[in-house]
Amino acid sequence: MKKIFSFVLALMCASGLSFATDWSSIAFLGDGAGGGAYTNKYKVEAAFGQNVVNIQLDGDKPAIYSYFLAAVTSCSLPADQYRINGAGIYLYLSAFVAKETAVSVEAGGVTYDFKVFYADGTGEITDEPGDEPGDEPQEGDLTPATFYGREVKDVAGTDVTFNWSITRNADATLTFEISWSSEIAGVVPQVSINDAYSTLPMQGTMARFTTKETYTDGDKPVIFFLIAYTGNAARIDVDYTVGASNEQPGDEPGENPGQGVESIQPSAISYQKVLRNGMLYIIKNGIRYNALGAEIR
Repeated sequence: MKKIFSFVLALMCASGLSFATDWSSIAFLGDGAGGGAYTNKYKVEAAFGQNVVNIQLDGDKPAIYSYFLAAVTSCSLPADQYRINGAGIYLYLSAFVAKETAVSVEAGGVTYDFKVFYADGTGEITDEPGDEPGDEPQEGDLTPATFYGREVKDVAGTDVTFNWSITRNADATLTFEISWSSEIAGVVPQVSINDAYSTLPMQGTMARFTTKETYTDGDKPVIFFLIAYTGNAARIDVDYTVGASNEQPGDEPGENPGQGVESIQPSAISYQKVLRNGMLYIIKNGIRYNALGAEIR
């Protein structure tokens, strides 16, 4: 069971490569607005840490309702096309006229990028790396490279093991992942890159963040994780060169690397997570798996 859980968690943590969305593997949102007019019309490819509920009415306006891990502060849609409700947001259906629309929401200092599909929308789906100006990968598609680390820190009088990784993605962005071995009261994970801090969105005892900035192989930015918690913070300094990779530490001496929390490195294999009715499914090469790693037929 441990290996199955590690496999599933690994897929959840898979690096931030940009693949064209396989909308056929994502379920349509439920029509909670009544009448069935919006049944089989809208889908959302949710961001890490985002929860998409369904289509419902905000007053008399049909909207996609979604909520995040902290209070929402902004949205990339026009101001009259959404309404913020604490950690939730109503995205009015009138905002979605294209087949596929990219949306950014900021909540708790974290930017969540996701996409909305509209079955009757205009245009084509062209979400391939390099389609947009400025989106060209550094020197072509790079092979993902992941550098792993582990450190034990005193957190409120208890030794806590932190497993972390930095992946240089195919588009030259960096994905940071960190997990901790036990619950931490009031935890707020951050990463500092050359004195610029970013908060990492969390799910349970793990967190992940992908930069928008690109980095050149061989660069050596000053990086550290800062895990704030109630009353103090733990700092984890990272000696990292962009593009470096190594094997993940095993759980115990003599144990094979990668039997704990893993990040599987995509190559030609495509991984995708899908949230349906509060359940997480993993799509691997077009095959669906549930949270126990069992294939869904």
